[in-house]
Amino acid sequence: MSRFGALAGVLVLCSTAAHAVLIVAAPWVRPTPERTATDAYMVLTSSEDAWLKDARSIVATSVVIRGATGVKNHAQLALPAGVPVVLAPDSFRLVLRGLAHPLNPGDRVPLVLTIETATGARQVVSVNAEVRARPPADDERRAPKR
Repeated sequence: MSRFGALAGVLVLCSTAAHAVLIVAAPWVRPTPERTATDAYMVLTSSEDAWLKDARSIVATSVVIRGATGVKNHAQLALPAGVPVVLAPDSFRLVLRGLAHPLNPGDRVPLVLTIETATGARQVVSVNAEVRARPPADDERRAPKR
């Protein structure tokens, strides 16, 4: 076998063991004065085609993926390679139901996301979202200029 053939075999083995890289940006959760339900938002970008298959949190009895229109829950959310998928008010979002306690501004909410790639590989991604009244980008835009 040539050197190139041996190297190509190693690269193939490495690439099949690799996982998608998931970038989670600006995660936040709406405050709620009661132990009912609230929404979680963030921007998800995957390095390869993948799906958000599941989400859970220790502060909620269940977390569902909800679509932009109506109250329809979705079993999964597509994450096309390299395309930021925005979970935002009036769009796709995660709904946390059966909260263990009220969520106040400044609290932190741990979330666990399960991602599945086109090859069927699953990854678990931990997210630490801040409870806040509006997206972090809104506060950045309102901050005084230096």
